[in-house]
Amino acid sequence: MSDSDFSMDFLDQEIDLDSEWSNKRSAVRYLRNDIKAAVKVHSLWFPRLFPVLLRDISSRGAAIVTSHKIKKKSRVSLFLLFGDGRRFQVEAAVVHHDAGNQRYGVKFDNLNSELAEHLLHTQTDLNFS
Repeated sequence: MSDSDFSMDFLDQEIDLDSEWSNKRSAVRYLRNDIKAAVKVHSLWFPRLFPVLLRDISSRGAAIVTSHKIKKKSRVSLFLLFGDGRRFQVEAAVVHHDAGNQRYGVKFDNLNSELAEHLLHTQTDLNFS
């Protein structure tokens, strides 16, 4: 294709937000390594609390890494401790699991605007997922 065949500037084209190339996430995910995290798995018989590695987080959910197995659709509480001492407890459900790679996705029950504000104000590096 020559330049003369390219009659419309690429940026002038209409963008289809439902295309396979678009990011389906509805919130910015921050890559953070300064937040300590733990998960409590809600279970009538075997409730468990254990530390997890926070891979990324947004106001709507998080990706975590743990060697503990968690079933999809499990109800969990995610406990977050920021470097400034601020703590959050967020109720969530496991919506994705890749047990082979020890990665899990949790979706928060509600949009947490207070957490979103704190994530934004404590972000020191511009690392987004």
